[in-house]
Amino acid sequence: MKKKLHLGILGLGTVGTGVVELLLKRKQMLGDCRVILERIAVRQKRKKRSVSLPANLLTTNPEDILEDPKIDTVIEVIGGVSPAREIILEALRRRKNVVTANKALLARAGSEIFKEAMENDCYLGVRASNIASYRLIESLSFSPSRISKLIGVFNGTCNYILTEMERKGEDFSTVLKKAQEMGYTEKDPSDDIDGYDTAHKLIVLLGLSLGYFPTLDSILIEGIRRVSSQDVIFAKELGYRIKLLAIAKTQTNNLEVRVHPALLHRDKGLARLEGIENGIELRDEVGLEIGMQAPGAGKYPTATAILEDLICIARGRKLTFPPEKRKLSLRPMGKIKTQYYLRFSALDEAGVLAKISGILGQHGISIKSVLQKGRDERKAKSVPVIMLTHEAKEEDLQKALKNIDNLPVVKEKSVLIRVEEGIF
Repeated sequence: MKKKLHLGILGLGTVGTGVVELLLKRKQMLGDCRVILERIAVRQKRKKRSVSLPANLLTTNPEDILEDPKIDTVIEVIGGVSPAREIILEALRRRKNVVTANKALLARAGSEIFKEAMENDCYLGVRASNIASYRLIESLSFSPSRISKLIGVFNGTCNYILTEMERKGEDFSTVLKKAQEMGYTEKDPSDDIDGYDTAHKLIVLLGLSLGYFPTLDSILIEGIRRVSSQDVIFAKELGYRIKLLAIAKTQTNNLEVRVHPALLHRDKGLARLEGIENGIELRDEVGLEIGMQAPGAGKYPTATAILEDLICIARGRKLTFPPEKRKLSLRPMGKIKTQYYLRFSALDEAGVLAKISGILGQHGISIKSVLQKGRDERKAKSVPVIMLTHEAKEEDLQKALKNIDNLPVVKEKSVLIRVEEGIF
């Protein structure tokens, strides 16, 4: 007999509509599995939609899905933390499989949700929470080896903005407005451009691979608001591109987790990502390296990831939630070592460069290269001074910048962008 899945969908927005469209296009067949749409919970039944559905399929009450004994699988695409959390947990308690694209919820309550799925022997599908790595999620879940380094570009909006700033020399606010007009971000783009969307995705991957979900307030999260077109151009001259990166590294019992803009050598794999493309590179503790790239989240890429989870349910392939293999402690950001790109706006006077480099030297920070530009006529007598450092400790660098910013010859707050080594 062919396998059957009886489906309830929570939400019929962009992604929910994409799931329904793909299922109807395939005549509700996924390989040798028949998918039966039982109910779809929506906010408004009479809303005009791009997909035509029988009226009796729609309900405004999620309880109609939770209480229906025929429904064995629930897709949650309503987003947000509440009531999505309560609905998912109740579905799992009723022994219904759950597939969700909700990375914000998983980042905040992933440990609780995975535990509930395991205790009730249910499938929990999370591929759609991270399009950049959804084809790696199963291997992350089952791998006997732990990640030693993960680096990813997880937000298509930010990658589009940074790409356009480099291509056209336009400033951040101009390109952000274009991204909104093209539908690459919401009216309120804060989650994207302030790094939280990227952080959500990184935390979910760490939960899958390490059994550990760091809290949002325990990790460094910086967005791209302070990246200027100047920085993008100077980085290019130095042989780099700026990307918003998700970074995780493990060493013995320490875990390093951070999200921030970074310079990547332009020949590296992730540096070559253009527009809304996302990508991931990782190395495990035995040295195996793997990577992939995919379009940024959207209607059909996300819906396709959801369908892959449905196929896994039909084939009985459950993701596992790994217990922590070792007790992990988060490394404080101040103890992390990396290289740095620094931009100072300083008076065009003799001895300024010596003052800046002297303070850096006092804090044990050595300079790798210097790029000094002509005077910016809009800022009386000020000139941009760009430095690349050798590897230094974050807390030392921050102390040095505090002293440098107090110099009378420095006219604006200094800009810091970290420099990262990719895996490929």
